[in-house]
Order: sequence, then C-alpha cells, then structure tokens
Amino acid sequence: MEPWNKGRAVGPKRPLSPEQVRLIRATLEAGEEWRDLALFSMAIDTMLRAVDLLKLRVDDVVDDMGRVVDDLPVRQQKTATAHLVALTDKSRAALEKWLTVSRKQPGEFLFTGLGRVANRPLTRRHYSELVKCWAKIARVKDVSRFATHSLRRTKAAYIYEMTRNPEVVRQLLGHKSLSATSAYLDIDKAKAIAVARKFEI
Repeated sequence: MEPWNKGRAVGPKRPLSPEQVRLIRATLEAGEEWRDLALFSMAIDTMLRAVDLLKLRVDDVVDDMGRVVDDLPVRQQKTATAHLVALTDKSRAALEKWLTVSRKQPGEFLFTGLGRVANRPLTRRHYSELVKCWAKIARVKDVSRFATHSLRRTKAAYIYEMTRNPEVVRQLLGHKSLSATSAYLDIDKAKAIAVARKFEI
C-alpha cells in the first residue's frame, strides 16, 4: 500500500522572501492583473487563512463613504473569534484599483472569478492555483513547497525575524496560544540550530 504523501512535499509551507514579494507585486501590476494584485497584497498583509480571506465582501473593506478602510475585524472560521487585521497603503491602493475596475457593489464578494464567473466567489482551489503561478513568478525551484498558507506565513516570518517577539506575531496571526505560534514559526528549532552553530568539536 502506497503512503498518502508519496511524491508530495509535506511539512510547513515555505514563506516568500521580501524580494519575492516585491517581484510578484511588480509583475502583477505591470500586467494590470488588478484582482490578483489585490488578493496577493491582502493575503500578505492581513495574514488571514484562505477560508477567511475568500469570504470577504466589499462591505468588509470599505466605509460608508466607499473608501477602503485602514483595518477591519474578521471572524476567524477556525477559532470562531473576532480578529482585527490592518491594511498597508499598498494593499489599500491595490483594493481601490480592483474595486474601481471591477465596479463591485456593496454586498458582493470581494474576490471572484473573472468574465462569466465574475459573480462567483473565488474557490480555495483556484486560489491555490494562483499561488503556484505566483511562486513561479518568484522563481522558486520547487513550487510544491508553496501553497495558500505560504502567504499567511510570509509576513509573520518576516516580522518575527525583525523583532524576535513571538507574542507580537501571535497577536497578528490570531493564535490562541504562544505555543501554537512557536510551532508555526519553528522557533524552537531555529533556536536549537543557532545554538548548535556556536559549538565546534
């Protein structure tokens, strides 16, 4: 009997580097792929799980005046808790462009298909395929190591690298426990490797 994971890359999905993020953003902008640019930017900045990102509607990201908000509350499906996420200027600009081009109205799903399926929410499978395409743009060697969760991990890993503060990352990811965040970022393993490098026999 063959193992379920034969031929598959298992384990935590790799995050993108800041350089890769910039390359993907620049490529999507140059190609005027406004939906994908908005989706990619939102995924990186909010660090939301795919299920929570894809259920967002126009009303969630704009105020009563139709302006894109600075932050928004999201009820996480996995934890059933409210979680506040912030939007950077780049994400807000990408959203404004997408909303203008798509002419989306309040109540409509924010991220949908294009053309004839423009009224249908983007599926998890389609989102996953887009991530593989973005990984190719970033010139990664093994795209199987990248998935939708890679985008959730990207900014979290970068913030931890810059701050070494797992509590900050826990808050941003909406984790209930610090141990979950430590496991998520492989913090203990990273510390062990750093210690090992200091000793030479």
